[in-house]
Amino acid sequence: MTLDFAQQGRTAFDLSGKVVVVIGGGQMPGEKTGNGRATAILAARHGAEVVAVDLNLAAAQETVDLITAEGGKAYAVQADVAEKEDCQRIFDTVMQRSGRVDGMVYSVATNPPFDREDNSMTVEAFNYGVNVNMLGCYHCNLFAAQCMEKNAGTSTGSIVNFSSIASVKNEIGLNMGIMPYALGKCGLNYITELTAVQYAEAGIRANTLMLGPIDSTLGNHDSQELFGLDPDEVDAAYRDVVKLKMGRASTWETAYAALYLLADESRFMTGQQIRLDGGATLVR
Repeated sequence: MTLDFAQQGRTAFDLSGKVVVVIGGGQMPGEKTGNGRATAILAARHGAEVVAVDLNLAAAQETVDLITAEGGKAYAVQADVAEKEDCQRIFDTVMQRSGRVDGMVYSVATNPPFDREDNSMTVEAFNYGVNVNMLGCYHCNLFAAQCMEKNAGTSTGSIVNFSSIASVKNEIGLNMGIMPYALGKCGLNYITELTAVQYAEAGIRANTLMLGPIDSTLGNHDSQELFGLDPDEVDAAYRDVVKLKMGRASTWETAYAALYLLADESRFMTGQQIRLDGGATLVR
């Protein structure tokens, strides 16, 4: 009797020998682990060589230090994904140092500063927000897929783009503070589908993780800035959004979902939007 794929005694979600690039692999200062950092650490724990990319090199290096302290393999790259040249440089660097790209996670998001009283934002801030949330995703998907094509059949490639239920559900009206984020994530959803179709024949997959309320330092900070909340008001505000009263997900839940999409266990899944939102999008 020949055992099938799931029965062969292999370690689940094994990423050994794979190189995974995590865009947004650092995080802002705070006690709570961010989505990108959690994903980078988990990928390394499952055998991947991790490239932590962040606008803040020191933050990316902190992630690398956490990984190497556990015996993992990782290095940091500084980049501003709003700039096409920086996106290209990320993958040029990875190919020079590691020789391949097997996985890419786009875990970057920004809510640019805005005037809450006037509900206004400068054109420069708006454009930067869209460039980070959407255009950077396009460039990183493109350059990552081009690198994955060079694997020559030795590995399937997997791209995981982090989106948000803000791209499909509006609970706050025309709040300019969230507009570049929500619009950018709408575009990211479409970019993921285009990438999946374009590169399916090459064995490269692309999927979206559509996140709801996440308990992270960045999430808390942005919620306070957008809505003028005190720190102890954030949880209550999210309970009003997620009508099923499931609270907020931890970033490690996000990381485990990303791990599944990076691993060969999801090799027949592509072009999908997977909602990790506590049922928020079920209730209108």
